[in-house]
Amino acid sequence: MRALALAALLVLSTCGGETAAAPVADVLPPAELAAPLEPVLAIDAELTAAVSARIEAAIACAVSESGGRARRSDVRVSVHVRDIATGEIVLARDDERGMRPASCLKLVTTAAALVLLGPAWTFETGFDALGRVQGGVLEGDLVVRAGGDPLYAGEERGAARARLDEAAQALALQGLREVRGDLVLDLGTWADPAPAPEWPDPGQHWQEYCALASGLTANAGILSTRVRPAAVGARARIEVWPAAHGLPTRYGTTTVAGSINDVRVGATRSAVTVAGRIGGGLAEVEAQFAHPDPVLLFESVLIAALRDAGIALHGRVRRERGVTPGGSRLYSLRSPLATTLEPINTHSVNSVADQVFLAVGAEIAGRATRDAGRTATAIALERLGVSAEGLEQVDGSGLSRANRVSTRQLAALLAAVLTGDERTRETYLASLAVAGRSGTLENRMRGGPAEGRVFAKTGWIAGTSSLAGLARGVDGREYAFAILVEYPAAASGLNTRCFKPMHDSIAELLVRRSPPSGGVR
Repeated sequence: MRALALAALLVLSTCGGETAAAPVADVLPPAELAAPLEPVLAIDAELTAAVSARIEAAIACAVSESGGRARRSDVRVSVHVRDIATGEIVLARDDERGMRPASCLKLVTTAAALVLLGPAWTFETGFDALGRVQGGVLEGDLVVRAGGDPLYAGEERGAARARLDEAAQALALQGLREVRGDLVLDLGTWADPAPAPEWPDPGQHWQEYCALASGLTANAGILSTRVRPAAVGARARIEVWPAAHGLPTRYGTTTVAGSINDVRVGATRSAVTVAGRIGGGLAEVEAQFAHPDPVLLFESVLIAALRDAGIALHGRVRRERGVTPGGSRLYSLRSPLATTLEPINTHSVNSVADQVFLAVGAEIAGRATRDAGRTATAIALERLGVSAEGLEQVDGSGLSRANRVSTRQLAALLAAVLTGDERTRETYLASLAVAGRSGTLENRMRGGPAEGRVFAKTGWIAGTSSLAGLARGVDGREYAFAILVEYPAAASGLNTRCFKPMHDSIAELLVRRSPPSGGVR
C-alpha cells in the first residue's frame, strides 16, 4: 500500500475562538488532595554524562543540518528520569522549565481521565423520548443527549456507523417506528466545535490532526478515503467513510499509467472532495481528513442508521443546549473510556484526546469547556501528588503551541500512575506505543535493546520534539522518563535527523543502565 500524498486542496471555513467559560468550583474536598511529593535525589553521574553526550551530539547535528537556522543557543533540551519503584531521581537536566510537550501532553490528558474517572468509566449518549410512544409512533421529540463519545473507528471501516446502528436497532426493538416531532441534538454544556488557541494556521485545518471535538461526533470528526485504480483512462474507485457524512461530494479521480500518486482530498461545508490522478501501477491509496462539522457528521450517520432500522423522521433536526430533562430514556449508548486510550497514546489521534479532555471537564467540573478541562487536570495532578505549578493546558492533544509542562511533572505523573492501583497501571501501560512494535514507535528502536522494553508517547509539532514514558531495564528496573526539546520552528527536518535518534539513544541507555552499587551517584 502506498501512502497518500496529501495536498491542502481545501481549507475549512470554521476557525473561531471559544467563548470563555464561567469559573468552575472545586469538585473534590481538600482532604482528598495529596501534597506534592519530594523525591530523593540519587543522580547517576555516569548516566548523566552519557545522556549529556547524546544531547550535545544532537545539538551539533541541529546546528549543522539547519543551514544556520538553528544555533546552539536556540536549542533547549530538558530531561528527567526517576526510578519508578524507589521514586529516586536518577537524572535531571533543566527539568523544571515549562516547555511545549507536543503530543506528550496526551499522557497528562489520559492520566487525568483514569485518575478522576477510573478505568471502568463510560461515555454515555442518551436517547430520550419527549412524549409517549404508542403504536410505534412518538408524537413528541426524540432527544439525543451529548456525552462526548468520540465513536472512533480507527482502521475499522464502518465501525462508527455500526455503533449508531446499534442505537437505532435498540430503539426499533422497543417498537419505535416513527418520530412525529423533531430530532433534537442536545449538546448540553459542549461549546460549538472550534480550534483551540494557538493551533496550526487555518491552512492546515482540513488535515486529520486538526479534526474538531464535539459533544456529538462520529469517528472523532475524521473522514477516511480509499482510492483504487481502474483501467487507464477510467475513473478510479472511491470509498469514503463514514459514507453518510452530510456534505455534497466532488469525487473524480482518473486512472493514469505508471505509479503516480496525485490524489487530493479535503472537506469544507461546500463539499467533500477526492480528486486528481492515481497510477494504475498502485494497489490503492488511503487518507484521512477532518470533517468541518462533527455534529453534522453525527447527525448524518445517525439519520442513516435510523432509516435503515425502519424508523421514519417527520420533523426537523434541531441543535439545542440543555433541553429540559423529561420523557423517558429509550436507550443509552455506552463506550468504555479504556477503548479511547490506545488511539490517543499509541496512535496519537488528536481529536480523540480533545474529546476525552473536554469530557473529563464535563464530568468533574460540570462543563465541557477548556477551562473545565484545565481545572480537572489540576485536580488530578494534586491527587497524584504532582505539583501543577507552571502547567498550561489548552487542549487534550498537545497540538496547541500554548501548552506548557515540565519534564519533572511528566515523569512524576507517569511514576504516580504506574505505581497506583493495578488496573489503572495496566490500562495506562497498555495504551502506550511499544518500541519497535506498535503505533508511533513501531519503526523506532527496532532490533536494539529497547525493542519491547520502552512504552512511551512520542510528540512533534514544528520546533518541538518529545518522548516520554516507561523504560524497562534489562535487570527489571523501571524508569519513568521525559525528554522535551525546543528549537526554531523554521528549521525543518531536525526532528527526524537529529532529535528522534537522540530520544531513542537515551531510552536505550536507560534500558541498559546498571545502577551504581555505592558511592557518589
